[in-house]
Amino acid sequence: MIVAFQGETGAYSEEAAFQFFGSSIQVKPCESVDDVFRAVEEDKTQFGIVPIENSLEGIINRSYDLLLDSNLRICGETELRVVHCLIANLGIRLDSLKRVYSHPQALGQCQVFLRHLNRELIPAYDTAGSVKMIKEKGITDGAAIASARAAEIYGMQILARGIEDHPNNFTRFFILARQDSPPSGNDKTSIVFSIKHRPGALSEFLKTLILRNINVTKIESRPTRQKPWEYNYYLDFEGHHEDKIVHEALESLKKTSLFLKVLGSYPRAK
Repeated sequence: MIVAFQGETGAYSEEAAFQFFGSSIQVKPCESVDDVFRAVEEDKTQFGIVPIENSLEGIINRSYDLLLDSNLRICGETELRVVHCLIANLGIRLDSLKRVYSHPQALGQCQVFLRHLNRELIPAYDTAGSVKMIKEKGITDGAAIASARAAEIYGMQILARGIEDHPNNFTRFFILARQDSPPSGNDKTSIVFSIKHRPGALSEFLKTLILRNINVTKIESRPTRQKPWEYNYYLDFEGHHEDKIVHEALESLKKTSLFLKVLGSYPRAK
C-alpha cells in the first residue's frame, strides 16, 4: 500500500498517514496538496492524505477547492495532535537565531512564542522540509518549526518543545481514494453544494436534514470563483450516503439546490 502526502519525510501529514494506516505502509512525499491529489488520480498511489483543518488556524483552503474539482472520494479521516518544536543545527544557541522557517500554518499556530522570540519569520512549503533545508545548507543563524520526529530524522537539536499557542492543537486530515468506504455504523458524509442567493435558502436546506434528525457537524463556505460574493458550502453530517434516511435526504436536497456533490462517506475519526 502506498500513501501520498504533502511535504518531506518527517512531516505531520506523514505522521498522520502512519497513525491511520499503521507503520507498514509505503509513503510518497509530494511537494504540494495538488500533487497528492494527482498521485491518486493518476493511480500512482492507492491513497492520499491531506490536511483539511486545524483547531487553531481553521480550514486549509486549497484542500477544499481541490475536493470540489476532483473525482476522488473521501474514504477516511484522522485527527493528529500537533506538538511544535523549534529545531536547529547541533550546537546552535537560541540567542544566535535571526530567522525562523516553517509552513505558514505552523507559524500561525505559534504566534505567542514567536512574538516573544522576535525573529524574522520566513514561510516555507513544509515543516519537515524547513528542517531538511537548514540541515543541508548548514544554516547557523536560523531554526525551523516542525515535529520532534523531524528533528530525530534529520539529526537536529530541539531548542524549545511544545511552542504552539494552545495545547488543544489538532489537525484533521482526509484520506483520499477513488471510492469511499462502505457503511461502518459510525460514519460521516461530506458534501459541497450551492443554493439560490435569497433569504432563507440556507435555512431551508438545513431544515431538510434537521427534520430527519441528521446531525450536522460542520459547515464552511468558499467563493465559487465564478461570481463575486457567491459561495459554495461544504457540509459534514453524521451518517453514510447509503443509509436509507441519508439517501432520502440527499435526493431531496439535490432537487432544491443549484448544485450538490457528495465528496464521500467514511468512518468517524476515533
